[in-house]
Amino acid sequence: MKRMNLLVIGMLVSSQILMAGGLVTNTNQSAAWVRTLSRNATLGVDAVYFNPAGLAQLSNGLHLSLSNQTILQTRTVSNDYMYLSGTPKTYEAELMAPIFPSIYAAYVMDKWSFSAGFNVIGGGGSADFPTGLPSFEIPVASLVPMLQGALAPIDAGFTGAGYPDPGFRNITGYNIDASFVGSSTYMGYQVGATYAINDMISVAIGGRMVMASNSYEGSLSGITIDAPAAYGGTQPAGDYLRLVALTPGLDAGTVGLLNATAGGLDVATADAQLNAIQKGTGFTPIIGVNFHLTDMINIAAKYEHHTKIELTNETEVDDVNMFPDGAKVRADLPGMFALGAQVSPIKKLTASVSFNYFLDKGAYYGKSDEAGEQINNETSIDDNGFSYAASLEYKLLGILGVSAGYSSGNNGVNDNYQSDFGYGLKSSTVGGGVFVDVGEMITINAGVSFTSYDDYTKAGSHALSETVVIPHNTTYGKNTMVIAVGVDINL
Repeated sequence: MKRMNLLVIGMLVSSQILMAGGLVTNTNQSAAWVRTLSRNATLGVDAVYFNPAGLAQLSNGLHLSLSNQTILQTRTVSNDYMYLSGTPKTYEAELMAPIFPSIYAAYVMDKWSFSAGFNVIGGGGSADFPTGLPSFEIPVASLVPMLQGALAPIDAGFTGAGYPDPGFRNITGYNIDASFVGSSTYMGYQVGATYAINDMISVAIGGRMVMASNSYEGSLSGITIDAPAAYGGTQPAGDYLRLVALTPGLDAGTVGLLNATAGGLDVATADAQLNAIQKGTGFTPIIGVNFHLTDMINIAAKYEHHTKIELTNETEVDDVNMFPDGAKVRADLPGMFALGAQVSPIKKLTASVSFNYFLDKGAYYGKSDEAGEQINNETSIDDNGFSYAASLEYKLLGILGVSAGYSSGNNGVNDNYQSDFGYGLKSSTVGGGVFVDVGEMITINAGVSFTSYDDYTKAGSHALSETVVIPHNTTYGKNTMVIAVGVDINL
């Protein structure tokens, strides 16, 4: 029964927003990306992130890019466990990141270009689940059939002896109050250098310092059962069993068992508080190459190395000892290959395609086995994740252009990865927007994108006892909307 408290804390660990990209990596890193969804071969200022080797194609001088995205995400977890109140029950979380910035700068001097950037490379928002999740409500809901089954023999003993049925087993429901807020942000600070070998080929090398911070604040309280009104109605389960134990006529063994069980329930259903922060840093080496075949065709490739991140707990309150102060846990970012091509068959039209391949299986995402030992991703991920995208941009007028794009991807996770606390789903995204040239130095980008995810249903079960196991199904869903605006400046 102590599992009730542990599950709530587990949920807090994973309550973060994932924007766009892989399981833990954000690739939505500019307003221009939101309106196109494909930037891996871009020759714009946001190439600092997407295509650092392509910076060699910019004109000499200083180039800046400032973007912000507002991200709205809805997560749903539905469960049909037969003892949940209102089964099948859907739990919904509205997640929001009002500020999601991307800042880039590049200075070009003939063959050399030097760049710097800042973005939110992972996480980036806060989560609030006002009605909880099935993983911790199922054990509480199970109190009702467990107590009904345990008290039925006592009722039968009285009726078998010719006494009126006391109805101790007539428990009709349960109650629980849970509140929590979890946030996660992985800040990336990037620098790089690009060299133009010739007019066609350029290469880049750089690195990103990643500063990770997760915060968790929550509470679990008010776990009660709805006992018969004749015995006090709604009350803690332990109190109810102690009241039953006072019934005249019960043998000493039954009284002892009732009181011992009551003590165990007191511990299992006790209020719990959490206030903890995790912090850590990691470093990502980055290399890239760009092939500017003609003014019509550009091809690019980039590799970001696996980023090892070890988080350290800074804990103020931890009633269930899940975040020992000073303890460490891994929470890596995976390596990533990015490929892209851009074609301009006519001066006003640009088409592009992008492909990202995430090396998830070689990273550690902080998951643990039943013994609490951290495990790598081999047991929960069958295949590395990927995403692909395509876009079109067209210059309608001298200063105004429009764009649209489509992206899709899949995470090669299996049932062992999927849980209420974090899940990977196949996605499809459509995006579009406008860009406006203000003179020769300034371009304004604005866009909106919508991401839908395929539902994933996982079969599970909950053991009421050693011999009684109740099957249930959990269905995970999600959708995301992004609104972005940014400005590129070429001095």
